[in-house]
Amino acid sequence: MGAGGVFGPCNGENRRPVRLGREGRMATYREFREQAKRRRRKRVLRRALVFLLAVLVILGLAFLITRLMKGGAPGGASGSSAPQSVSQPQSAASAPESGGAASQTPAPAQDPGDTSWNQMGPVEQTLNYSVNNPDYRLIALPENGVVDYTYFDRAVLIGDSVSQGWNIYESPMKAHAFVCAYKSIGPSAIVNKQTLDPGQGSGRGQEVGFDTIVNSQPKRMYILLGANALVRDGEAVEQSFLAYYGQMLDMFREAVGSEVKIYVESVTPVRPGVSQPGLYKERIERVNNQLAALAQEKGCYFVNLYEALADENGDLRAELAAADGVHLKAEAYTVMAEYLAKHTAYAADNPYLPGSPYYKGE
Repeated sequence: MGAGGVFGPCNGENRRPVRLGREGRMATYREFREQAKRRRRKRVLRRALVFLLAVLVILGLAFLITRLMKGGAPGGASGSSAPQSVSQPQSAASAPESGGAASQTPAPAQDPGDTSWNQMGPVEQTLNYSVNNPDYRLIALPENGVVDYTYFDRAVLIGDSVSQGWNIYESPMKAHAFVCAYKSIGPSAIVNKQTLDPGQGSGRGQEVGFDTIVNSQPKRMYILLGANALVRDGEAVEQSFLAYYGQMLDMFREAVGSEVKIYVESVTPVRPGVSQPGLYKERIERVNNQLAALAQEKGCYFVNLYEALADENGDLRAELAAADGVHLKAEAYTVMAEYLAKHTAYAADNPYLPGSPYYKGE
C-alpha cells in the first residue's frame, strides 16, 4: 500500500484515518455516506430519548407541585378538609328526607345607568353553607338594627304552651303577629297534621295546626318548640324530636315557598332542678346546637332566645320564671318581643326605626 498504508499517503502530516469497508478494504464514498447517516440517526435518537425523559421529569415535578399546592402530599390526607354538611338526625319512627337550602338566583345584568352598585349597605343574608360542630351562639342571627313591630304583621308565631303566653299576656307583639300555639305538642303534631286546641286567648276552636299556619299566608314564620317535646330524657326522644323538626321545616318550605323567611328559635332555658327529667341546661344547649345546624341546612334563620332569658349561669332568670321553672311570666314576653325586633334578617324593605344603622328616614 505504500508508505501511507490504510491511512492513505503520508507526507509527514497527521491525517484522519479513512474508514474501511466491511471486508477490510477502503470504504467507498457510498458506504461512507451510509455510515454517516447511521451515526446521525443514532445521535437524533439519543437526543429524542433525552428530550422525552426531560419532558417526563418536568411533568412529574409539575404534578407533584400541583398536589402540594392543593394542600396534600400524594397519598396523604389533605391539609385542610372541606366543610361537611351536618346530617339530619334520623329516627326509626320517622326518617325525613334532607331538604336543600333555598337556591340562589343569578344576579341580573347591571344597567350601565344604574349607580346602585356603588351605594354602601349590607348584603342580604343567604344561607347556603354547612357547619361542623356547631355552636348555636355563633350561628344565631346577630343584632341587626331595630324594626318596627309592623314587621310582624304578616308573621305567625308557632309553638307549644310556652308560646301560648303570646295570646294570654300583653306585649308589643300581641297586636301584630298571628299566634298558633298548642299545649303539649312537639313537631310531630304539626307533621302528622293533628287536630289541636289553640288555647286561651286565641278566640279559635279546634283546628289542624299545619293547615291553619299555612292558610294564614305568612311572610315570616317563627317556631318555638322543645319545652314540651323534651320533657322525657333519652337519646331516642332527642333524635325523634330533631328528625320530626327537620321534616316539619321541609313541609313548611314546600307549602309556603322560598320567599317566606323561617326563623327557628332556640329552646328556652329552665330553672335549676325542675321536675321534668329531660329539661336541664346541658341537654337544652346540646339540642340548640343541633337546631342551629338544622336551620342552616334547611335554609332558615336561627334566633337565640336563650340568651335573652338566661342569667349569668345559663339558667332561666328567676324574675321571668313561672312557678314550675319552665313556663314564663308576663314580663318574659316583652323581653322576647324586644329581642325579636332586634334580631331580624336584613332586607331593604324592613321597617327599621330611627337610630338603626339601616334606617332610611321618611
